[in-house]
Amino acid sequence: MLDLVEEATLKQKIAVRHDTKVIKREFEVGSLVLRRNAKDAQDGKLAANWEGPYRVRSKTENGAYYLEDLQGKEIPRPWNAQKLKQYYS
Repeated sequence: MLDLVEEATLKQKIAVRHDTKVIKREFEVGSLVLRRNAKDAQDGKLAANWEGPYRVRSKTENGAYYLEDLQGKEIPRPWNAQKLKQYYS
């Protein structure tokens, strides 16, 4: 029984430590963001890490965002907030 209590306490400590390190990102509809660039192996280490800017079109309930480019062309799939960062012009 004591092992179960110790395990629960340890899990709780790990969760608290994890939650303090996670960067929570939320963007308003209409704000400008950069999108993480999916790299190919042939691009090399000097390829751009971020691409954009894009405008946030809408937000889903689970925290994903639909984007559009600055001309209004919609990006087909949603993007997780972890793959986005605020764009400052």
